[in-house]
Amino acid sequence: FVNLHHFLAIVRMRWQMAKNRFSKSSLSNRVFTTIFFALAAIGSLGIFLFAISGGNRLLTSVQPDNMVYVWDAVVVAFLFGWSMSLMIELQQSEMMSLKNLLHLPISLRGAFLLNYSSSLASLVLILFLPGMLGLCVASVNRFGFASLVVLALLFAFLFMVTAVTYQLRGYLSRLMENKRTRGTVIAVMTIFFVLLFQTPQLVTSRMIGNSETKQKLKTERDSQILDLTSKLSNREIDAAKFAQLNEKIEFDYHTKRAAESKKESDNLREKATVANAFLPIGWLPYGASAAAGGALLVPWLCVLGMTGIGVTSLGLAYRSTVAVYTGQQNKSYRADGIKKTNAVIGGGMLEKKIPLLSDQQSAVALATLQSTIRASESKLALLTPLIFFFIFGFSAFNGKQESLPEMFRPFYAIAAIGIMLLGVAQLMLNMFGLDRQGFRAYVLSPLKRKDILIGKNIGLMPFATGLSVPLVIIVALIVKTQFTHVLATLCQCVIAQLLYFLIGNFTSIYATTGLAEGSMKPVEFSFKKMLFQLLAMLFVPLSMLPAVSSLGCELISETFGYTSGAPVYLILSLIELPVVILFYRWAVSKQGTWLQDEEQRILEVISKVAD
Repeated sequence: FVNLHHFLAIVRMRWQMAKNRFSKSSLSNRVFTTIFFALAAIGSLGIFLFAISGGNRLLTSVQPDNMVYVWDAVVVAFLFGWSMSLMIELQQSEMMSLKNLLHLPISLRGAFLLNYSSSLASLVLILFLPGMLGLCVASVNRFGFASLVVLALLFAFLFMVTAVTYQLRGYLSRLMENKRTRGTVIAVMTIFFVLLFQTPQLVTSRMIGNSETKQKLKTERDSQILDLTSKLSNREIDAAKFAQLNEKIEFDYHTKRAAESKKESDNLREKATVANAFLPIGWLPYGASAAAGGALLVPWLCVLGMTGIGVTSLGLAYRSTVAVYTGQQNKSYRADGIKKTNAVIGGGMLEKKIPLLSDQQSAVALATLQSTIRASESKLALLTPLIFFFIFGFSAFNGKQESLPEMFRPFYAIAAIGIMLLGVAQLMLNMFGLDRQGFRAYVLSPLKRKDILIGKNIGLMPFATGLSVPLVIIVALIVKTQFTHVLATLCQCVIAQLLYFLIGNFTSIYATTGLAEGSMKPVEFSFKKMLFQLLAMLFVPLSMLPAVSSLGCELISETFGYTSGAPVYLILSLIELPVVILFYRWAVSKQGTWLQDEEQRILEVISKVAD
């Protein structure tokens, strides 16, 4: 297992490694590090004392039921800092990994526990723990010795968070050993934290948008005062009666407003209590609030629950560690290898044929589709429009879509197409930059250059269509758009993509940017190319001009009575679709000639990636 001598030896080893790293750094880095740790030590002590004194003053006016808000704020701030530190650690190498510990005369279980113990030495924990302890002391001073259980709640919460984080970090670290999977993990984690940090803002905007009752009371009060003022002007009442009735109106308004505020406060407290009781990360605030109210059983149940989750997470993490270091996962690896071999023997994606395309165009399209699916850096670009839709769409509708005039509702679906194009524009405007060294194969191939462009466009179309169609349908369901308008907008999705592909082809040829391996970061910064691509993104509304003009024709014809319920928008969209397809085929032939003239210059730009 592990004994005290092993533990002290590991501590001395970690201290010596940190000391050696510190001594090898530059003088400015050593000075900065010394000042930083000195300020951190002083700051930790100051936070502890401030939490005690400030907590005593703050909690004097806080009721036991409202303690859940105080601890919720502390927990959210701690989890925010802890999540950021986790993201940073995933992209760095450990100072002493578990593999290094296994070279020592120590058991696997002992090495596992020592490695977990070393993960507790976190800057976030050092900064937050004194403040949390000070708040615990202030809670005991405010609510009595029954709140001593808050200390047990705090340490159980920290044990649960660190154990779950250790399990998650071990799983993600094994995934990130593969460079391709590493980019995918970072992209998914980035998107997850972006959405997570936007959630409080969305909830707040939703709460603000739900104050219709107060606005109704204010409108009623203003109407009554206006009516009373009119009676005074018409001399139906005198000034004394006006003052008396005006005072009564104000008194009734403030009374109803206070009652409504109390109702909203009670409703919010009830929702917060239920959420904290249901979610394990809320058991610390829920137990602290219950302890402040004098409860005995509920806080200890929260302690047992969080401790149980922590123990279970460590057990699962240890089990997966044993499976990794004893080779028990080789069976699954062999099974996966057999499946992949059988898939290769049975034929892959590149051997398929896309209808209405030539063999050359199908091969380029399928190669583009497969490379985009496998590229980790493209996943973040493809999920960007979903983030935009979640954040801005939630704020735009906010439960008020019923008040939208019916004639303007289809424009929301058209706007969803614009959001999709803006999100996928990173892939459309630099198609050859994503190929990197693979572009050399296109230069050496005997393919017609227009077939390369068509294949690249068709290869990206499933992503654009797969994002736009669900967005259009969701928006149509929310704003209750007519069925014919939905069909017309889906046709406009294809039209907008074909038109913007022409813009993307032009930009990809004349503003090609080399990208670093595994990222969307340019190898060389060029202000001219950046400005060129930015202007190309501003042309997104141009690709939606057929949709806006067709819908506008329907609105104008209905306004002047030329048509009565006829699906003009759908008819015009069906007429525009073949016209745009023919225009696309003519324009892409011209662009194929431009590509052939510029392909050597493009190859020189992309070849700098490998240098």
